[in-house]
Amino acid sequence: MADILMINVPAEGHVNPSLGVAKAFADRGDNVHYITTEKYKSRLEGVGAHVYLHEDHLLIGGVDPSSEEGIQSFINIMLQTSLDILSITKQLAEEISFDFVYYDSFGAGELVRDYLQIPGFSSSASFLIPEDYRKRLPLHPDHTDTLEYSDRNKQLMETMNQEFGVAPSSMLQFMHNQGEQTMVYTSAYFQPRLEEFGEENYFIGPSFPERKGAHDFPLQELKNEKVLYISMGTVLDQVEEFFNLCIDAFGDFKGKVVIAAGSFTDFNKINTAPENFIIRSYVPQLEVLEYTDVFLTHGGMNSVNEAIDNEVPMVVLPRDKDQPMVAARLAELHAGYPIFPNEVSKEALHRGVDQVVNDEAYLEGIRKIKKSFDHCGGPQEALAVIDRYLNKRNG
Repeated sequence: MADILMINVPAEGHVNPSLGVAKAFADRGDNVHYITTEKYKSRLEGVGAHVYLHEDHLLIGGVDPSSEEGIQSFINIMLQTSLDILSITKQLAEEISFDFVYYDSFGAGELVRDYLQIPGFSSSASFLIPEDYRKRLPLHPDHTDTLEYSDRNKQLMETMNQEFGVAPSSMLQFMHNQGEQTMVYTSAYFQPRLEEFGEENYFIGPSFPERKGAHDFPLQELKNEKVLYISMGTVLDQVEEFFNLCIDAFGDFKGKVVIAAGSFTDFNKINTAPENFIIRSYVPQLEVLEYTDVFLTHGGMNSVNEAIDNEVPMVVLPRDKDQPMVAARLAELHAGYPIFPNEVSKEALHRGVDQVVNDEAYLEGIRKIKKSFDHCGGPQEALAVIDRYLNKRNG
């Protein structure tokens, strides 16, 4: 029985992919100690983890990585979150002798590993990022050599050094934590430019532990219908304008149109929709995808993986982060139809959905990716990789 510390950035797209591995550890009898925020407490306890909470510094909302102010804000969030996690780690380590730490590529993982001086294993919630892509990131050393950190951020880094004796090698570390081995929650087939990555990366595929929760969504209305499901995550600006565009574009859709509007949408700004539309703040995505024929999505990796698992081809409107890479790979494998920001219009949306619905090649493309997921080892492969490494290390 091992004592395992799990570290993550408190965001849906990073915590959710780790649930399967946390559950696999707990199911075999290991003690899983997961540091996160209140939002994820119940779902992590639901898979058997012991949960320790810190303040959610991400609640301030999105930041603009294209501006120096946005970069400083992101660094501040990462530093504050890391200090909170290190403080909890220090308290836990007084009572628990951890065997290793398992952490996401985003966040404080390497800092905690270095503080505890134990083996660390990383995971990637999305594709591995090729080196030429990494060089374009605003926190890459090529772009931050001349960056003058704010007084507040300097103070936080000094506090980290004094209290815990660790510091990030560069600010890019907060987006690119490395470990002895890396688990990637996708397949080798789906990974772009696979040949550029080494054997220390293990493509274990995504996992989808059951998420229990009550809802009042009328799933029965989707039965025996052609279903278009629209969800743009939580990062789209002017969502009401976009949803009104969708109402105009798909007013003649022969079937049901489901829109997951999100909790921040002002429904007073959304136009009256035809009777075949179902627009809700919350939509149980995994259950709705079981009935969906085409998914209009922002291309977040979680949503994409869930669609693939349900064999749903996509129209992808990527905005930022890894989304353009995801959209491009789906298009390359003929599993999705990309519409980039400067191309979005009523006509483009209608054309994309019509193309995906009527061309069976998109469904075939999705099924090939799904088949590659089915051949991955899943969370059990992650456990086997870690066990092999530790057994060899311990002689």
